[in-house]
Amino acid sequence: MKEETRSTPDRGLRCQAMKVAFADGGLNSLQGLRLVIPTGSTVARAAGCDDFGVNHSTLISAPFAAVMPAGAQLATIADNDPTGWVIALKRGVLGQVSQEAFDAVPKWSRFWDPFLREAADTLGALHHAELIDAACADAFADVISVHIALRHGHCAGVAEPDMPLTHQMLTRIQAFVHEHIAEPILVEQLAVLVHMGASNFARAFKTSTGNPPHLYVTLERVKFARTMLCEEILPLVDVGARAGFQTQQHFTEVFHRYSGVTPRAFRLAHRNAGS
Repeated sequence: MKEETRSTPDRGLRCQAMKVAFADGGLNSLQGLRLVIPTGSTVARAAGCDDFGVNHSTLISAPFAAVMPAGAQLATIADNDPTGWVIALKRGVLGQVSQEAFDAVPKWSRFWDPFLREAADTLGALHHAELIDAACADAFADVISVHIALRHGHCAGVAEPDMPLTHQMLTRIQAFVHEHIAEPILVEQLAVLVHMGASNFARAFKTSTGNPPHLYVTLERVKFARTMLCEEILPLVDVGARAGFQTQQHFTEVFHRYSGVTPRAFRLAHRNAGS
């Protein structure tokens, strides 16, 4: 047993509850990238400089997560009992494929990812029930590393057949939408991101994704609202505003159209399912 401990000194350290990771700096000795996933009302701050000496400072709160270099300084904002997870991402979990994909993962990026929210909730439930050990924590870290490599680090720079927009372009658009989800988002703004005219971009986007840009943004707003409704922290009116809906009535109408129920009914159903 002692020999195994010496050969794997980071065992169980790659996936830590935020309170533990921030308190003892257990992840500071690990190299590469870290994923920060706050839960509840916790707000985390990451600060540091990139490879070019440019300073960065990012605030992260649910339902967002963020990828940071290992050397970033992490702290919470006025929270003595932070909740969430800090995960050291492993480059070689898929061999050479994931190592190349990780080169394309944008550092200092903040994004909304439903899979990561579900993973954080599962980790929280296991931790609360005292059912998570070092091996289980490492397994979660590996699965999440694979997800980050494939979902956020896809480095295809060339469009695939019948895909006029590359994965890199689509990732850039998705990141912009998530970053500005509470604001009005115009097709023209998205087109500028990939250096295209609005009409050409709209056609290319629909060909690549199956949906026109305005419908994609609307569906992302609905998904974002669902995540916040499951968090059970914000009042319904604040959920709608943070998801980018201009009025509560518009939020209710659009949410019902694409979810089949009103926001209030969705929250109640989620609450009853978890009880």
